[in-house]
Amino acid sequence: MQHRVLRSFQYLCLAGLVLCLALAAQAAGVHSFTGVYRILQATVQDDGNVKVQVSLRLFNNSGANVTGATVSLVSSLVTPPEGVAFEWEKEQVPFTNVTLLFNAHIKKVVPALVGTFTVPADEYAQWQKGAGPRFVIAYLNAAGEQRHHIIDMAPGL
Repeated sequence: MQHRVLRSFQYLCLAGLVLCLALAAQAAGVHSFTGVYRILQATVQDDGNVKVQVSLRLFNNSGANVTGATVSLVSSLVTPPEGVAFEWEKEQVPFTNVTLLFNAHIKKVVPALVGTFTVPADEYAQWQKGAGPRFVIAYLNAAGEQRHHIIDMAPGL
């Protein structure tokens, strides 16, 4: 009887270990880039759009330094990181030539990127409800391959 209980416990532990390893492997690349944002100023324009000044502090958790990257604002109303962009997205000036050193935030305070964007009122309304702005980073990795990642953003102080 004791042997059967011990064997069942071993199978349960093995299944739990396999599940943990699978989840860890899946999550490894998910949060390669994170950041905190702060809305510095928001002004409603005559055309109904909102002009927003945003401060970003970005963190590179990808495992390698990134240079020459472009950080762009995309809609928080749709999920895909790539695809057909809204007209207003195309008009936004991205942050260019961004350098993010791997885990640089551990050694020093990462300087903020500050930019002004004009977004539709419904987009800004989503930000106020907690969705926050969505930024993507595009860069060439060490092998010369183009990479695109959504940056996991959280409101900052």
